[in-house]
Amino acid sequence: MKKSPRQAAVEALILVNEEGGYSNVVFNNIIKSSGLSGKDSAFAGVLFYGALERQLTLDHVLQKYSKQPIKKLSPAVREILRLSLYQLLYLNSVPESAAVNEGVKLARILRVSSAAGFVNGVLRSFLRDGKVIPPVQGGEPRQLSVAYSCPEWIIQKLLATYPKADVLSLLERSLGRPELYARVNTTKITADQLLEQLWLQGISAQKDGDLENCLVLSSLSSIEALPAFQQGLLYIQDKSSQICAQMVGAQPGETVLDVCSAPGSKAFTIAQAMAGRGRLIACDIYDEKVKKIAQGAQRLGLTIIEPLKNDGGQYNQNLPKADRILCDVPCSGLGIISRKPEIKYKKPEELAGLPKVQLEILQTSAKYLKPGGRLVYSTCTVLPEENQQVVEQFLQENKNFVPEALPQHNGGWHTTLFPNQRKTDGFFIATIKRL
Repeated sequence: MKKSPRQAAVEALILVNEEGGYSNVVFNNIIKSSGLSGKDSAFAGVLFYGALERQLTLDHVLQKYSKQPIKKLSPAVREILRLSLYQLLYLNSVPESAAVNEGVKLARILRVSSAAGFVNGVLRSFLRDGKVIPPVQGGEPRQLSVAYSCPEWIIQKLLATYPKADVLSLLERSLGRPELYARVNTTKITADQLLEQLWLQGISAQKDGDLENCLVLSSLSSIEALPAFQQGLLYIQDKSSQICAQMVGAQPGETVLDVCSAPGSKAFTIAQAMAGRGRLIACDIYDEKVKKIAQGAQRLGLTIIEPLKNDGGQYNQNLPKADRILCDVPCSGLGIISRKPEIKYKKPEELAGLPKVQLEILQTSAKYLKPGGRLVYSTCTVLPEENQQVVEQFLQENKNFVPEALPQHNGGWHTTLFPNQRKTDGFFIATIKRL
C-alpha cells in the first residue's frame, strides 16, 4: 500500500528514535519501499529531517500542551505530534488545517486511533494560543538548548571551551540543510570544464571562494544519477574533509596510509595529489565499507588506492612503513549534526569511551610512520577530550613524536574548524611527526 509523505516521515522517525537507526539509511530505505513520487519523497525528507533536528524545541512545546509526560506517549503518537507541530511552527507552505487533520488521520492509519482526539486537542490548543513557543526558564545554556534543539550538556561544554560566536555558528548550521560541497576529480577534468558540464546538465554550481577545486552545488535529489558523477568527474566531500586531506601533504611516489578511510573521500583527494605515483592504502574494519572504497576509487579512476580490510586498533605487521598517515578516527560526530541530527541526542555516557579508542588507534597508527614522516589526526567533532587532549596524551607517552606546524596555519599544530570561519562542518585537525 502506498504511503503518504507524512506516514513515511513518521515511520522513519520511529525507527531512528526508538531503534537507534542512522537517519540517512533509515530514510532512504523507507522511501524505497513507500512508492512515493520524487516530489512527495522530497516533502517527506523536509518533514523527517526538520522534525528530527528540531526535536527538543518541539518537545518543549509538547510539555505544555500534553497532559501525559512525553516519555509515556506511545512512539507513534509522540512522532505524529512532533511532525504536526513542526509543520505548524516552521512550514508556512502547509495550511494549518492540513497539519492538524493529517496528524489525526495518521493516528488512525498507524493504529493508535484511541489517541486521535488527544492529537487533535493538543494541536488545536497550540493554534488557539497563537503558535507561540512557551517561555524558557533557566540560564543561557537552557535557552540555547530550546532555541537550537541541542542538549544542554553539549552547549555548556562548548561555551566553556570556545568563543560564543564559534558555538553559535555550529548551532545555527545544525538547523536546515548545509552547503553541499563536491571535489573535482582533477585527474579527469578541470574545475572550469566541470562547471560547464554541470550547467549543461541543469545543475547550479560554483567554485568555492577559498579552496581550489572545491565546488558548491545546489541541492540534488540524487547525486548518483548525475552523469558527471557516473563518469567519475566529481565526488561529494565536505570542505572540512578536503582541507584535512590537503594537510596530509602527500607527494608523488610516497607511501601513504589512511587507517580509517571509509567511505574514502579523503583518500580520493590524497590520491590526486600523488599524481598516480606511489601507494595509498585505504583501510576499514568492515568488508562492506572496504567494498565502497574500492567502488569509489574505480569510478574515479584512482588506480594507486589499495582498499584493505584492517582493524586500526590492532598492529598489522604486513602493512608497510608510511611517509604519511591519515588517522581520521571514529568520534562523537558533533561537528556534523547538520547532516546527521540524531547524533546530538546521544547521552554523554554513550560517548565516554571514545577517547580511549581514539588513543589506541593513534598509538597503533604511529607505529607505521617512518622517521621524519607526518601523521594527521582528525575528527568530525569539536569536543576537546576527543581532539587535542588525545594527541597531547599520545605526545606525553611517546617522546619520539613531536607536534608539527600545520601548513598555512601560522605555526599552530592543531586547529578546530567552525562554520563561521570557512563555511565548513565542525572539524579537528592536528599534525605530528616522528623524529
